[in-house]
Amino acid sequence: MSEYEREWRAFDDNEVTHSTAHYLLAVAGYEKNGQPPRAADIARQLDISRAAVSLQLRALRENGLVDAGEDNRLRLTRLGADLVARIASKREVLKVFLREVLGVRDSTAERDACKIEHLISEETGASLIRFIRFLRSPDPATDDVLNRFAEATADCPHEAHCGLCDQVCLLRLIDEEEPPETARVG
Repeated sequence: MSEYEREWRAFDDNEVTHSTAHYLLAVAGYEKNGQPPRAADIARQLDISRAAVSLQLRALRENGLVDAGEDNRLRLTRLGADLVARIASKREVLKVFLREVLGVRDSTAERDACKIEHLISEETGASLIRFIRFLRSPDPATDDVLNRFAEATADCPHEAHCGLCDQVCLLRLIDEEEPPETARVG
């Protein structure tokens, strides 16, 4: 089995799923505002059925990520709060990297960071932080790096094959006014 196949099969071994991350972040959001939520609050916020919330919350309780008190209000456990803090930190770092370093539009950076936040390791998140801190530093080399990046990426000759996109040039796709529709699977 190739390294790629091992990684692909291990994808489901991530600490949390995208859905789980949203449930935990929703609970944390309510707690931050001083009012731990009930299951119905989470259902409304995530725009999903109460039955779906009940099933997911049961799994979160079984995994020691949330507790429900006698008042039926949900609270993150220490483990859940730690996980939320790591996910939220990685989301912020990704948004900054995508916006400030790569020049991605705010709405796209927000959406993509949400999709990636629970997939990257703390090591990758920390490396992104170090890189962003370097680029934000007063070192004159940082301006040079950012300027050279901007110059190198300002114009891409689409007819030239750069060797990065094997199937289709992604730069050409984003330059088109209406990118092709994508299929939704699963």
